[in-house]
Amino acid sequence: MKHSGSTTKAGVVLQAQLVRIGTEVFAIYGDEEHGFAVDPEDFSSAVPNSFRYYSLDELYFALVNLSAAPEGRA
Repeated sequence: MKHSGSTTKAGVVLQAQLVRIGTEVFAIYGDEEHGFAVDPEDFSSAVPNSFRYYSLDELYFALVNLSAAPEGRA
């Protein structure tokens, strides 16, 4: 995993990790305290916490399942 940072519109700085699954690379934002998401805007105050994954493993599993699903079926 490669680490970098990202800033949301609200000015919040998030840790970003790049994860390769198959041939695709996904940016994963967040930490263990705030949760994880593939969209940095999921950390804005307008988005409920339930839209985030609680662990990096949970998000990784979801991305693997998404990548393994037939095209148009995920």
